Amino acid sequence: MSQKIITVFGATGNQGGSTVSAILSNPSLASKYKIRAITRDTSKPGAQALASKGAELAKADLNDIASVKTVIFGSYGVFAGTNYWETQSKAIEIQQGKNIVDA
Repeated sequence: MSQKIITVFGATGNQGGSTVSAILSNPSLASKYKIRAITRDTSKPGAQALASKGAELAKADLNDIASVKTVIFGSYGVFAGTNYWETQSKAIEIQQGKNIVDA
């Protein structure tokens, strides 16, 4: 049986990182699901640490729907949060959420 892909946006942040950790540290979940860890910079130490634990790294930007579509493709499930604090813009946060849902 092949593992189903769970795509986690913000995989190096608090919420996404907790989601990745919860799956990878649980043998039952880790055997069923492969993590696709989404970050804006796959070369950063936090991303590389996830790769060393078995996560597949992928790069995407929530403001770029094409990149969101690319990384979601083939996923069984998606964990996503928006990034309000970067711009502190309600309109941008709403658009990021729409990009995730539309993708």
